[in-house]
Amino acid sequence: DVVVLDAALLQQPVDRQVGDVVAVAGAARVIVLTAVFQEDEEIALLKAGAKGCCRRGIDPESLARVINVTQSGGVWVTRSLLPRLVTELRRYAGGQSVPAAAKPPAAKQAEAKLTSLSTREREIVRLVAGGASNKEVAAKLDISERTVKGHLSNVFQKLGVTDRLKLVLLVREAPSALI
Repeated sequence: DVVVLDAALLQQPVDRQVGDVVAVAGAARVIVLTAVFQEDEEIALLKAGAKGCCRRGIDPESLARVINVTQSGGVWVTRSLLPRLVTELRRYAGGQSVPAAAKPPAAKQAEAKLTSLSTREREIVRLVAGGASNKEVAAKLDISERTVKGHLSNVFQKLGVTDRLKLVLLVREAPSALI
């Protein structure tokens, strides 16, 4: 189940009300629609338990994609938020990023997974990790958007990740594996 909330219909502060909805929604995934996104607001909504944040004017096809991602356990955030979100995750985890040498098992595991990808898959992952959309990747590599989606589906399966955020976090463990 999915609950889609329009932030304009909620009282302020929105993140508290989202937290209340999450508390009573059980296993339902909460997606928040809003007119304008500010990074702090989006992070507050995620901390409150929202699994997806997107603009109110989102087209039906894109909203269906957001719903599918969240229903399958993923989180949907705006692309521009990813760098800040990684910083917030590090802060939540207790500080700065730990050098790969200090945590060899995770780094080695990430490197092994990433090096198992084909050259084309690594190219696509490098672009996606840099924030490129499927359309931008397709244009950059002179392939169709459908081909990009097919490659990403294979990449997600090979790496055992379910969404772009988890892919980016894995790449951050062993960025040199994509060179």
